[in-house]
Amino acid sequence: MQSKCTTKIEINKVGIKFTSKKITAYGGFSLLAAFFEKIKLKENLEGIIPVNESSPNGKGIYSKVMAYILVIYGGGNRFWHLLYLGCNEILATLFAVAKLPTASTTLTRFFKKMKKMKEVEAMSEGLWGYLSKLIPWREIKEDWLTFDSTVLERYGKQEGAKRGYNPKKKGRGSHSPLLAFLNRSKYVVNLWNRPGNVASWNNINGFFETSRHRIERFIRIRGVIADSGFYLREFIELLEQKGLTYIIAARLYHPLQREIYAQQDWKEAAEGIWVTEFCFRHKDWAIDRRYVAIRQNVKRRQHAMGKELSLFGDDFDMGDYRFSVWITNSKETAYEVWKQCRPRANDENTIKELKEDFALGGFSMKKFYSTEAAMLLRVFIYNLFVLFRHEILGQKEKIKRLKTLRYKYFVIPAQLGRDGRGQVLRISAVTKKVKAKLLYLFNRIKQYVPKEFDNCNAFG
Repeated sequence: MQSKCTTKIEINKVGIKFTSKKITAYGGFSLLAAFFEKIKLKENLEGIIPVNESSPNGKGIYSKVMAYILVIYGGGNRFWHLLYLGCNEILATLFAVAKLPTASTTLTRFFKKMKKMKEVEAMSEGLWGYLSKLIPWREIKEDWLTFDSTVLERYGKQEGAKRGYNPKKKGRGSHSPLLAFLNRSKYVVNLWNRPGNVASWNNINGFFETSRHRIERFIRIRGVIADSGFYLREFIELLEQKGLTYIIAARLYHPLQREIYAQQDWKEAAEGIWVTEFCFRHKDWAIDRRYVAIRQNVKRRQHAMGKELSLFGDDFDMGDYRFSVWITNSKETAYEVWKQCRPRANDENTIKELKEDFALGGFSMKKFYSTEAAMLLRVFIYNLFVLFRHEILGQKEKIKRLKTLRYKYFVIPAQLGRDGRGQVLRISAVTKKVKAKLLYLFNRIKQYVPKEFDNCNAFG
């Protein structure tokens, strides 16, 4: 075998040669490196992750967590996508670790060490405790606490992958995590993974208490908004005991459909939309409660939301309408209640962003709590991105998703070299506009004061 290839490669009169210089496609990760250094991510994560590294040849907890973080920000959704990061030496230098792992099994073995519920709960509390010191609570002041669940399909024999409600892959095993959100500010407050065969409301009271405890000392909770999966008497009674306003979508059981059908006092709120309110009590409920109903005409509104009253399907006039109903203790008018619950679509968009940009359904492992640990870390990565987007990026980019910003700021070629005695990362800025924007962001990070330190200064 020849030691050197003498074949000349040329394409359209352009010669092709190879180089051993250290080059990466992710030069824009230097923005993340600067941000993580500013918020002291390394110092905090190593004390939060409940894993003991005993091997003298181990790469350390932070290097493995950082490799996982970079895979997510790079667009990966499988452990073996670690290979796509390319020249790990450059990224290891940027993020101040001795060496980043290159084998996917390094990460899977790492997560498999977290196999007990108490370990995962401790990690969840630790991650939120650290994040809560960084979130700008003084700017948020108040927000709605909202709840939702989702379905994550599984294609193996993972623990907890059970057949349950699955609208896209019927009969397929799944997990059904429960999530809590700050509706306006878009942070994910809490996540519990669950088997796929549980009801949406399963364990909601305990989940609510844990989620409320996490935020009640920082902001005023305006109330609770939830979809019909949480239309549960025990949950509603708990919210009333806590003195919280709630707006919860009601399930259209037959007695409730009869009550809606009997309503005559519909007031037009907008083109093709009517609103009404009434008091109603299910058979096994102790008291009457307030309900707000919305009726939308499918002929006058192209994207009418809601459901048909299945009990009255034979009524010709009812076929033109879609109905949505909420149970509430709010003192606002029926129209205002409807307006308040409309932003709940933010939660659906957040779940979509978690699935598509942060691989919420990916990185599945055989052990249930190992899978949940990896899931919690992805939610933490999402929250860090929300913080980065809010504190560092411009006003127009505060709503941009990772899949957009990834190719705008992170996927930028760069070369690691030397300048005198020090190392230097030379980022490819082919236009003055790109260079100016990156310099602006580096300066924003340099001037950024994490709220933890800002609060310390504020209180002396």
